[in-house]
Amino acid sequence: MKTVYNDKALDCLSLCVNPQVRQLTLEGTVRSSKTVTAIEGIFWRIYSSKGRRHLVASYDMSTLNDNILIADGFGLITKFRKYFAKDGESPLKKDKIGGYYLEMDCGRRGKKKISLCAYSNKAKWKNVLGGSIECILIDEANIADPQFLNECYSRQVSFESPFTIYTLNGDVPTAKIYEFVNSSKIIGDCPASIRAEMDKVPKKAGYYYTHWTMRDNPIMTPEKIASASSLYPVGSFYYTIKILGERGTPGKLIYIDYIDEARVLKKLDIAQYHSFTVSMDIGATRAQNSITLLGYLPEFRGVAVFAQESFSQVGYVEKTERLKAFIRKWNGLGARNIENVIIDSAEQNYIRDLQAEFLRLNLPEVIGSYKATIKDRIDMNIVLLASGKILFNDTTEGKAALDAFKQATWEDGKTGETRKDENEPWNDKLDSIEYGETRHMKALLKSAKAG
Repeated sequence: MKTVYNDKALDCLSLCVNPQVRQLTLEGTVRSSKTVTAIEGIFWRIYSSKGRRHLVASYDMSTLNDNILIADGFGLITKFRKYFAKDGESPLKKDKIGGYYLEMDCGRRGKKKISLCAYSNKAKWKNVLGGSIECILIDEANIADPQFLNECYSRQVSFESPFTIYTLNGDVPTAKIYEFVNSSKIIGDCPASIRAEMDKVPKKAGYYYTHWTMRDNPIMTPEKIASASSLYPVGSFYYTIKILGERGTPGKLIYIDYIDEARVLKKLDIAQYHSFTVSMDIGATRAQNSITLLGYLPEFRGVAVFAQESFSQVGYVEKTERLKAFIRKWNGLGARNIENVIIDSAEQNYIRDLQAEFLRLNLPEVIGSYKATIKDRIDMNIVLLASGKILFNDTTEGKAALDAFKQATWEDGKTGETRKDENEPWNDKLDSIEYGETRHMKALLKSAKAG
């Protein structure tokens, strides 16, 4: 695909290839082209580098593949494939210890190794961060473990011209990433609120900062910007950090700004939904068991909470009988295409027991839940609530499920990062809903963001 460059992108790329530049931060909105610019910037910095080994990191290997390697045709191995593999060859290689990497052929400059790292798994990134590393790209750096960031810097000390490039959306002003960023010199336009924060900190030589908005992306027309801007209510925390690209502080209640009850609480017609999942959270101690039936519109244009049953701790047999009765009840009420029964992945013994029993009884396949993080699940539901892509049945059960979202709060001291979990019933209800949603998380988010 052809890249269209504007002045901001060209200025940024010139900083990337300047050996005097030690660090470059690209902060701003979604769909601003900051990540695409960072990908090209790290490529050319590595190409001109003296070191053999470099690093590209993202939250997990899935996001690294989607955001960095592929990136809708503008990724490392889609735009620059000829530097990484011959025709018919896979560009991905694997170390016996350490993980995947790319080998980049830089002609007379020799071959460079780019290690690929998921910073969500401490055991794995410790294996990857052995030896010296000259150039580093960290995507969504605001959610990376500060220990990982410190370790990356320590791997660069032996080089004359080390380079780190960060991409991130705005975050809470107290996020740890800003301890690494605020000492940078601001290049170009920047919101006054961010400038005021950064002006408090002495500047370091070779550290630079750029702020990005959707207007910086050549493919974002006024119509596309208006559509993207309508994802979240104006003034909400996610509108501030995702649409304005600024830093902000959320309220104590996670979802309350995004819930329009008249929009999401409806009398649902089960015949409109083409497939279903049943998901179950297994409570411990004073927590509850919670079973949820979710329905999906064709092409995953939306998801609906049809029913939810919660009950206190019971024995294995009664718990299983309640689950089977729930499935059979809703089969009879029209939910005939139940794809899976999804159980908390931490309950592996129970999952194995159910798999054998459900197969024998010709009930839907039992699987473990997808291990999305709490933050991923929160981000997903904020998008679904704000866009009206999640509905709740206008019944006692449906209203109770919606109330669980209204009660969700941030954990003390981790606002904007982690949901409080003190084994309250609302937490079990949310977990049960999320285990089903994450089965089709990418498809639901793609539909929500498309409008």
